[in-house]
Amino acid sequence: MTEKTKSMLWKIVFFSIFLFGIMTVVGCGGGKSAAADKPLNASERIWAKIIPVKGTTTGYKLPLSLNNTQQFIDWYNTINLTSAQRTLRDKALEPLVAPCCDEYPMSTCCCECNLSRSVWGLAAYLITEKGYTTDQLQEAILQWLHFIRPDYYVASALKKEGEIPRVFGLSTQSSCYTNHCDLPFYSKTEYLQRGGCGGMKDLVQVKTD
Repeated sequence: MTEKTKSMLWKIVFFSIFLFGIMTVVGCGGGKSAAADKPLNASERIWAKIIPVKGTTTGYKLPLSLNNTQQFIDWYNTINLTSAQRTLRDKALEPLVAPCCDEYPMSTCCCECNLSRSVWGLAAYLITEKGYTTDQLQEAILQWLHFIRPDYYVASALKKEGEIPRVFGLSTQSSCYTNHCDLPFYSKTEYLQRGGCGGMKDLVQVKTD
């Protein structure tokens, strides 16, 4: 084999390696990358299935937004319920756990934090202004809770599937017993997704992009 032939063969080899590298990065077929075909992990799959996103339509015509929180708290502070209306509220909220301390029902929570105030304020508005029934009220409150405390509900669903929430940086542990009362409803660190009570006095807002 002549030197010229050897040189030509090496060029072919190097070109083949280069071309294979490009195909690996770009991906074959439709131009999709390998990352685009990566399946969702259990946490991501559940999150996409059960957590409503900002702007989701509600039955009371107020799209979901964290900006609604202060308004809901204000309703709690200004709307007075009759005895019958309080009974209706408690009937709807009693079966729901408080995601900040799930050993307590959402009808009482363990304390008066901004998470509970937002729930009770929204409930008061829906009862007095929209005439909501028990079932309608429960559905609306559950939607709001899933929106503001996604970490808790995804962690709970993971446990039901036999997964360990901590593996995904999640926990169902009470916010009240982990010094998270003065944290926003939801926040992320490098390794954990933390849920709080939104503060005990002034609202501690969730930081959004």
